[in-house]
Amino acid sequence: MTESFKIDENITVKLQELGNKANRITRKAVRESAPGFAEILKANTPYESIADRSWKAQRRMDRLTGKKSKFKHMRDDVQFSGVTQTGQVNVGFGKDTYWRVHFVELGTVNQKANPFIERAIEAGTGPYTESVSNIIRSELGL
Repeated sequence: MTESFKIDENITVKLQELGNKANRITRKAVRESAPGFAEILKANTPYESIADRSWKAQRRMDRLTGKKSKFKHMRDDVQFSGVTQTGQVNVGFGKDTYWRVHFVELGTVNQKANPFIERAIEAGTGPYTESVSNIIRSELGL
């Protein structure tokens, strides 16, 4: 014997509204917490003021053209995106410096590894999670 039941349309509408509100609150919490994590990454990014951060071929090209290329420090190029469709915010480095990050993080034959991103993740996970949960609580009125 099968039983059938009917769902009131008002319940369905209210559940849909609740789902939309949850998405909006979650996106807001992630978006507003990202700058704090970006600051932690910036604070953990190594900074060297001695080198010009150019490579040998670039210095040679600068001598030939008589021009002096200026390269950004990684610390000065920390950026974060907006909230993606999957509800994430990407925190990292801009197009001028992203390609060199792995040399510092993982090291090279001539350079010891300096896992600053790993340290930033460890240092930032707690404050980021706390910030997200506080925003969600305040939006829900808890």
